[in-house]
Amino acid sequence: MSFEQSQRRRLAIAIALTVILVPAVFLLNRGDDPAAIGPAPTVIGTVPGATTAPVLAPAPSEPTATDVMGTSPVDILDDPLPVSEDDPATIAIPRVPQSVSGPASFSRNIRLPTGCYAPDVPYNTRITVTNLDNSRSISCINNVRGTRPDEAVVLHADAFLQIADLTDAPVPVQITW
Repeated sequence: MSFEQSQRRRLAIAIALTVILVPAVFLLNRGDDPAAIGPAPTVIGTVPGATTAPVLAPAPSEPTATDVMGTSPVDILDDPLPVSEDDPATIAIPRVPQSVSGPASFSRNIRLPTGCYAPDVPYNTRITVTNLDNSRSISCINNVRGTRPDEAVVLHADAFLQIADLTDAPVPVQITW
């Protein structure tokens, strides 16, 4: 018997067992859960003269004020502001303190691989440059001066290679310090 033929036989047996056992599990488990039937009736007394028929309290038909996890349903909470269908949804996302977003590029004129030029960052500050496309980051020191570039940061070519390919320049980055 070849290896491929034995693999086919194993696969056929696994499929046959799955087709038979999965529906059987569902059929055997239905309707046996006492919680699905409802709460047990409460005996509140017996009928005079009858020995076998207890008087049962009616089962509660309305839901309680809390759900299974013990928390209040949403419809009980009050909305403090009136909402109109014309109002757009407002989502507040806090800006990271001391951060700048913009494009990053590279230059081979920067002497040290740990040096970079970010005109919006204080001089001689260690900054972290994170590529927003792939979440790679690098740390460098803003110790290069020059004319103000169009980019938010200019990295040494070796440092830029750690966050993106040189052919991708400029790339969107977030600078934090």
